[in-house]
Amino acid sequence: MSGSAKSVVQAGTVTGGIHFHAADAGWPRPHQLPPRPSCFTGREADIAKLDALLSTRGGTTRSTAIVSAVAGTAGVGKTALALHWAHAVRDHFPDGQLYVNLQGYGPGPVLSAQQALGGFLLALGVAPGSVPQDTEGRSGMFRTLLSDRRMLVVLDNARNAEQVRPLLPSSDTCLVLVTSRSQLSGLVAREGVRRIVLDLLSPEESVELLRSVVGVRRVDAEPAAAALLARRCVHLPLALRIAAEVAAARPHDSLATLAEDLADHRGLDALVTYDEDDSTAVREVFSWSYRSLSPSTARVFRLLGLHCGPDMGLKAAAALTGLPPSELLRALLVLVGSHLLEMPSLNRFRFHDLLRDYARERGLEEDADGERAAAVRRLLGWYLFHAEESGRVLNLRRGPAPFVVAPTDRPDTPAMVAFGSRGAAVTWCEAEFENLLAALAQADEEGARDITWQLPIALRSFFQLRRPTADWTAANLRALEAARDLGDDRAETVVLSNLGASYCYRGQYEEYYRCCLQAAAMSRRLGYLEAGSLNNLGGALIHLGRFGEAVDSLTQALAAARRDGDPWLAAHVLENLGLAYQGLDRLEEAVAVLDEAFEIFVSLDYAFGQGLVTDKLAEVHQVRGEFEEAVVAAQRAFALHAEAGNRLGEVSALGVLARSHESLGRVADALGFRIRALAVLDELGHPAAEAARAELARLHPGHR
Repeated sequence: MSGSAKSVVQAGTVTGGIHFHAADAGWPRPHQLPPRPSCFTGREADIAKLDALLSTRGGTTRSTAIVSAVAGTAGVGKTALALHWAHAVRDHFPDGQLYVNLQGYGPGPVLSAQQALGGFLLALGVAPGSVPQDTEGRSGMFRTLLSDRRMLVVLDNARNAEQVRPLLPSSDTCLVLVTSRSQLSGLVAREGVRRIVLDLLSPEESVELLRSVVGVRRVDAEPAAAALLARRCVHLPLALRIAAEVAAARPHDSLATLAEDLADHRGLDALVTYDEDDSTAVREVFSWSYRSLSPSTARVFRLLGLHCGPDMGLKAAAALTGLPPSELLRALLVLVGSHLLEMPSLNRFRFHDLLRDYARERGLEEDADGERAAAVRRLLGWYLFHAEESGRVLNLRRGPAPFVVAPTDRPDTPAMVAFGSRGAAVTWCEAEFENLLAALAQADEEGARDITWQLPIALRSFFQLRRPTADWTAANLRALEAARDLGDDRAETVVLSNLGASYCYRGQYEEYYRCCLQAAAMSRRLGYLEAGSLNNLGGALIHLGRFGEAVDSLTQALAAARRDGDPWLAAHVLENLGLAYQGLDRLEEAVAVLDEAFEIFVSLDYAFGQGLVTDKLAEVHQVRGEFEEAVVAAQRAFALHAEAGNRLGEVSALGVLARSHESLGRVADALGFRIRALAVLDELGHPAAEAARAELARLHPGHR
């Protein structure tokens, strides 16, 4: 029997909300979607993921079993994507589309689920007097009304899962699309919601967005400036749209001028539209997320803005904030969940540039100068301490450590990184390399002159083994200026020696020689590091082909090293003497001092030194025409270099192998060794790569 109730008789006490509704034919079909966003660009991959939600089964559209939560940082275009897609698929939902802005991160009060449900029920034709007063009653009525109806529900700007759950229909014919800055992990875990995390636009998509707002002709007339403007906006859609609106309002200015306006941390000030609408100001949009943080998490956010590197590990952040890692991690995950911070890999975190600017801005407004300065010092001390620890483990330093890390720069034990092996030390230095360079620049800018000269010294072993690049020289030039500013002659002597080494490893031998001359003069005057300075000077003279002078300097260095009881340095001096004697064609003497150096390095269990000496012995064999012996020695040298992680040493041994095999008529083998050597030089970004490539082409013209 079917029909509708005309009158109802209550037979007893009834509890709970009882509601009667008109037949389906009389229900309204709401179309609440806001206008489709103009100038929508890109997002093909994300749209494809949303389209996958529309796969059909039995002629009906899947729904709450596959609800999509679209998340992303402030201004990344979550709402624009949701509305663009919703308009594109509205024909799949003939019973209507519901939309609500939950105001989870807006300037006004958050909209409760109860309020949102009230609006939905009215839109679905429920009389105002029949809308239940409680959230549970409204949610039950909402699910009943949407049962078996094909509707799209867009919940925009949700704050958390609790706000969303009462708004989810139970019918599998509906589809719900949620946008939020939160990851809404509770919905993913309990309701099986599919999460789509939006990234920044690609460079190409960013320029296309500028073209759609500013105009194709104007953007295409300045392609380089347009690309720069997109980079200055960090490819953030909101920032790009605001920049484009500003450009449109300044038709007589070039895009290059606007891009310049966004430089030097002025981006947040420049990215405000001329109508001063707070809803389109990047700063204001970020503030909506920031104001939702607890005071302790907001403090973490502000202090993280003081970090100048591209990313930061958990323990570095712990040093910066002064919090134990376990406590800090909770705050960091809240920031990640709010998309005020990114976590590109386990326990590593990063800002995008505009959010870093915003964090610094909030810090300047809310934190005392002393607190910020103390945080920066903790961070710089953390990097210095671990750079020094890595140098101690890699253990290439010649002589005693020239400085001791101040007790105040030692991090608390929970924030320390343990280096259980040379490999672990190298891995840490590789992971933190850009941050270490940023810390050096920050120390220089903050006037922390002690850290400015000490940090490159601590990193010498890593630079020498893995990064003999122009960065090494640049770091030492900063260090030299800092040592001179401090008036610390001992520090200046140490830095000059390290600066010379960086020039040597880059093949800049005249500059190497000048540094060694200055360091030797200061050493004599101070009575400090004399043996090491004379050894370095001898090495520079060898590279300039002045072998007789080199022998004189090295003989003095050897006497000083033995007088000081420094077998390590004595062995390095003997190793250099071997080269000098070889240059003078005194090969027997060369072999004798090299053998002596090798024995010392064996007694010290020092693979790096053993590799250097064995390499030089292989060269002596080659000069003598003992090519098979040279091959054996070079193979042994290569193995020792690999054990020590000495990449340029590997190149040297490969060169001996190539020349020796060539002399033996093994052209194919020689070619293989030269190709391997060139690959290492290219990997290191070493200037010798071009000469090696030219040599390869000359000796093996058929090689491609």
